[in-house]
Amino acid sequence: MPQGTFTNGWISQAANILFCGSAAPDTTKFFLGLANTNALTRANSMVDFVSNELLATDGYARSQLVLPNNGSYDTTNNRQELPTATITFTAQNTWQFQTVFLLANGHPVASMPFASANVNSATGRIAIASHPWVSGDLLVFTADPTSTLPTGINPLTLYQVLSPTTNDFALGLVGSSTPITIQNTGSGTFRARSANGTVAAFAVESNLITVLAANSYSYQIPIVLLNTGLVAGN
Repeated sequence: MPQGTFTNGWISQAANILFCGSAAPDTTKFFLGLANTNALTRANSMVDFVSNELLATDGYARSQLVLPNNGSYDTTNNRQELPTATITFTAQNTWQFQTVFLLANGHPVASMPFASANVNSATGRIAIASHPWVSGDLLVFTADPTSTLPTGINPLTLYQVLSPTTNDFALGLVGSSTPITIQNTGSGTFRARSANGTVAAFAVESNLITVLAANSYSYQIPIVLLNTGLVAGN
């Protein structure tokens, strides 16, 4: 297995938690994702990672990180020994990837497809039946090969969901409650990709990994505890 690397974004978040008292990530919202590139570095943003993530239409889904237990206290070494979580992906179709990344405060749904016919340029709304997003969720949009995003929706740009209903929603720039103007419907097929949270760590395989349909691939994730206090009075 490749060596994991913390991202700059995660190091900054950890520092804010330790020294500034900001809220820690929700432990139920850690997910492992797979990206079909080896070009990502610790300086890349969440947008870069999710823009290269595998597609749900290939039977791909993010895998939730679940701790097997709380570990145990080692009285000899005077420290809490933390567990290692094993995460297994099972491919429904053939997958190829080279980077694995860990999301903190992520969304369980990686992406959903939609087409130009689902874009209403008059109302500025996108129709995706039974979409999973709520107001404030963050999205990035990509176009499939030979497709062109609607004018007004830019690639590698973070948007937030506004005024969602069960089957459609509007978009705004992050921090704005004003819907963006969508000037046309574009052409072809697009992907709305979940971009909530922070990429905590990632690892790059030395070679492209191919997982055939109905086969599995596993990662072991060691848990790292950041603690500025003392343990058991020592």
